[in-house]
Amino acid sequence: MTSFSDFSGSSAGPAADFPAGLPTARISLENIRRNWLFLSSLAGSPPPMAVIKADAYGHGLEPVARTLLDAGCRTLAVGSMDEGVLLRRALGEDGKDVTVLPLLGVLSQKDAAAAVANGLVPIVSSARQAAFVSEAWTGADSLPVAVKVETGMSRLGFRATETQEFIAALRSFANIRPVLLLSHLAASDDPAKDASVAVQVDRFLAAHAAMRAFWPDIAVSLANSAGHLARDILLAKLPPHIGRPGFALYGGNPFAGTSREGLGSALLPAMEVAAPVMGVHDLEPGRTVSYGCTFTAPKAMRIAVIGAGYADGFSRGLSSRGHVCIRGRRCPVLGRVCMQMHVADVTHVPGAAVGDAAYILGGEGEGAVSMGDIARDWGTIPYEVFCLLGKNPRVYAG
Repeated sequence: MTSFSDFSGSSAGPAADFPAGLPTARISLENIRRNWLFLSSLAGSPPPMAVIKADAYGHGLEPVARTLLDAGCRTLAVGSMDEGVLLRRALGEDGKDVTVLPLLGVLSQKDAAAAVANGLVPIVSSARQAAFVSEAWTGADSLPVAVKVETGMSRLGFRATETQEFIAALRSFANIRPVLLLSHLAASDDPAKDASVAVQVDRFLAAHAAMRAFWPDIAVSLANSAGHLARDILLAKLPPHIGRPGFALYGGNPFAGTSREGLGSALLPAMEVAAPVMGVHDLEPGRTVSYGCTFTAPKAMRIAVIGAGYADGFSRGLSSRGHVCIRGRRCPVLGRVCMQMHVADVTHVPGAAVGDAAYILGGEGEGAVSMGDIARDWGTIPYEVFCLLGKNPRVYAG
């Protein structure tokens, strides 16, 4: 794993101060910028939008948004309507010309009013939602809206088989105008499931053709990070379209471990998380570690007590399964992860000492813990790793 920084100036030495002794996430805004420029270079016209939902996948909504705007991004996709309002207020005048799209759509009259009041592009996928927006909009011109069609995720969106009924409903509201049709790919990160992507593409194209009969200039957006990276393979049948990379912005390669891994090889990691080593001591043979006495030392060992536990997003599921990186060495977790602490084996780490940085994510050398490593140990995906570990105090670089 490529490391962009560390917490001490050298991962072989003591860590810098940790806020209140807590785990700390260090975010490389420069790497996010570089990832955006790389992803933009794949698209041509129209340019992609950047997905910064869920607090920018744990990387920080406002700092990431400002970095992307400085890099030339002009369309930002957030999660909820409330997150869109928060972003508008945070950016102020700096974001007045930026399009903000809340991906969860209009769920209530309150959401519709918030979209209108804050200049957010509402997503509607039912007559009920369209009515909310139509009632909220009192402007002289028609209000641009996005519409979402469900093509294979079985989540939000009007059913592709109900396109004509949905169009009829939309046309009954003279003061709203669809400008974007979007959907979401279910399995674009798995080359073995290209056929399912093709089915979604065909459903999407059918819906697009029907919409164009009434709104000829409606734009389209289907590609998530994997679809964007493999757009020439998976989405060649689409007209020029707006990609929606999210995971890839933060250095995640959706094709990791597959035959298409090389498509994301230029992406750079943007998050590292470290916690302080709070104690180091010897462990005699036969002594147990942590709650439940689930680990018994088979020999004389040296262990480190690390200030991160499940309250900090370091899952209890990593008990006796996870790893951290201390002084460039990979160190296995011993016994159960506690609420705010866990224990790791540092027998093989010369000089391990109180104050060292224990990297939960990141680090240097062969011992570095990649997003794939921790996700695999945890039994989850890197998306969840980012979102949970990113809730810790953050510092920014670049």
